[in-house]
Amino acid sequence: MKVAVCNSVGIDADGYAMIHSPSRWTNSTKDHNIFTYYPWQLAYCSSILKRDTDHEVKFFDGCLEKWDHDTFVEKVSEFGPDYLIMDCATRTIDADSRFGKEVKKRFGTKLIFCGPHPTTFPEEVSEYADHVVLREYEMVVLDILQGKALESIMGLWPNTNIRPPLDVNNLPLPEDDDVSRLQYGMPGEPSSEYLEIQAYASRGCPLSCTFCVCGNISYQRPNWRPRNPENVIYELQTLRARYPQLEGIFFDEEVHNGSKKYILELTKAIRENGLDDLKYDVMCGQWPMDEEVLDNMKSAGYYMVRLGIETAGEHAAKGMELQKKFNVPRLKELMKHGTSIGLKFYGTFTFGGEGSTDDCDKRTLDLIRELLDRSLLWRFQLSISTPQPGTPFFNRMKEQGYLQDMDWKHFDGGNHVVVNRPEYPADKIMANFREAEKLYEVGFNQRYNATAKNNFKNLQLKSNGEILLFRSSRMKQVHDVVDSIHNQFNKEVTVLAQPGVEQELRKNPHVNEVLLYGDSHFNQATFPESLMGQLKKKSFSLGVIPFNNISGNGYSEVKAIAKRSGIKKLVAVNVEGKVFDLENPGDFGRAHIPG
Repeated sequence: MKVAVCNSVGIDADGYAMIHSPSRWTNSTKDHNIFTYYPWQLAYCSSILKRDTDHEVKFFDGCLEKWDHDTFVEKVSEFGPDYLIMDCATRTIDADSRFGKEVKKRFGTKLIFCGPHPTTFPEEVSEYADHVVLREYEMVVLDILQGKALESIMGLWPNTNIRPPLDVNNLPLPEDDDVSRLQYGMPGEPSSEYLEIQAYASRGCPLSCTFCVCGNISYQRPNWRPRNPENVIYELQTLRARYPQLEGIFFDEEVHNGSKKYILELTKAIRENGLDDLKYDVMCGQWPMDEEVLDNMKSAGYYMVRLGIETAGEHAAKGMELQKKFNVPRLKELMKHGTSIGLKFYGTFTFGGEGSTDDCDKRTLDLIRELLDRSLLWRFQLSISTPQPGTPFFNRMKEQGYLQDMDWKHFDGGNHVVVNRPEYPADKIMANFREAEKLYEVGFNQRYNATAKNNFKNLQLKSNGEILLFRSSRMKQVHDVVDSIHNQFNKEVTVLAQPGVEQELRKNPHVNEVLLYGDSHFNQATFPESLMGQLKKKSFSLGVIPFNNISGNGYSEVKAIAKRSGIKKLVAVNVEGKVFDLENPGDFGRAHIPG
């Protein structure tokens, strides 16, 4: 039989690109150049089926390829599957069900739907899916495709006798043939500084915060399971051998450091096997961490620690049942120590969570400001706390009549507030969230101002040399770069930009001319040839490309256009103000990606 294992549709009917996060909540954006997460659970499912069955198994990822409905249907139709397996989030269920129904209509394909939304609404999903799998699904899918009696399979609805959590040490390495794991790092998660592959040293979480998909839906409790260090080492060695250009690993599990003993063993194994020259970026919990753990992480090549801080409000922490995850004084101590030894911290914060109040979320704003002012927080992620179906948060909000919006496309945690409580209305939640978004600029500015002035001093420019700046980042950063260039060279610049920002650019006294290329992102295929000819005639001495990230990942198109234009010297300025030569970037991670 032919079995298609499919991640979600990449572009939905409204033109939103999916950022599908398997055990968290899925976000969406109109930016079609956005990264997407490696669909690790589907990837394990695919490799298990390839190992343990004789079926012809093929993995497809609509999110990675940015396929819309029609394109995805045609791609899978070329394969003509007998079975189709999908992992569906609430945000993606409309597009996924439409896709599955169309494939079923064409080929009589049997649909196996898994993941958070089918787990929560099995009756609804079973109206079109032939099989609905509850919670952790890899071994259930294997049983189905090995032909076991359906009524005997634990976790296959309507059998609600859930299978115990699987043994993570018996898993093969996840899918890396039909898709390349490295491809998810180009562009990768925006805060990752290096060309990193997403990997998972553990699965699950020992906590059960009320909003959490992992702790309440994805797995049966108890569910934190670390892989043996030697198992992880084997994967790292395999990835390094397969991808010589690999620079680092993003351990993107729920909590990398679920126990102190485990993380000390793993970091020791990394050092002893000569893998400490890779760069490690990790999702962690505060409560199992201490100074010894941080020291060992640093010595093993870890460079960034991501913490789920969530809130600074005690009432919110109780409502979300953060338990030992909530300890702001200890958090500051750990971040101070980690920063002192060269680690970077990334924090996640949520607004409007269960139990939160206007005062709680304003305390969270104050905490973010303090951590930025003390240079303890390198980057951060903000979300609107969104009650995913099946979580205690969702169930209580629904029972109390506080769910004002049941459009599943709005359950993305970044664009809509779906909860409206009398004591903390939706408009106030959104106002605090928008206020927090302004703090992104504070962080960017602090990092930029600390380095940009000195870095531009290293550039040499003839007195009659002209400068072209590519408007390839946020306007605040563009203005900062223009000012830095003027301070160093006492020159005005020409900016290549979009019509929508023309007037703002012309107000900058250091902008000499604005050249317009079109409304979209920089794209070689659509860049006007007449304008390219104009750029070549200008013979610019210096071209400057601002990056809105650290490494320039995702900037291949603008770099290619810049090279075609005949500019004598090209440099980039990353979000932290670091200036480097695009022809010889040095050790700046993903900046060297071709293009």
